[in-house]
Amino acid sequence: MDHHLDFTNAVAIPYFNFFVFAAAFIFFFRKSLLKMATSRRDAFLSASKEAAESLNSARKTFDEVKKRLDSLDQELASFRQQSDAAAHADAKRISEETERFAKQIKEETARLAVEAVERARRELREEVVTAAKSLAAERIEKNLDGAAKEKIFNARIVDAGAMRVL
Repeated sequence: MDHHLDFTNAVAIPYFNFFVFAAAFIFFFRKSLLKMATSRRDAFLSASKEAAESLNSARKTFDEVKKRLDSLDQELASFRQQSDAAAHADAKRISEETERFAKQIKEETARLAVEAVERARRELREEVVTAAKSLAAERIEKNLDGAAKEKIFNARIVDAGAMRVL
């Protein structure tokens, strides 16, 4: 019997006391406990909804970033093609301008060369005429006497007068 008393005192009575205490606690604080449980459940549900929304938003952002990253190679290739085309067009334009400028320089050089040759010819003619006049004047001075000089001079005056009349 002693054994039965020990089980009752050691196990059953403490559990019975705990059960009575828990029942009283629940009876007196049931509304507060229900409110607390409801608020915790609502908080958990709202946190769960926010987490789901955040997850959906993160997935959408991830999908957008992945699409942009996938399209980045295409954009890079497009930019490369555009820059190659622009560089080719610029090179062609510069080449055409260079050719046109070289042609203008050649034409200007040819024109200047023709002018220089013409000017040199005129100067040579003038020098030849001047040299011929001075040589003729020297010979006239050396070889002709005063009467012959006067006769040539008068003939020149007559020629000059005839030119004026015309």
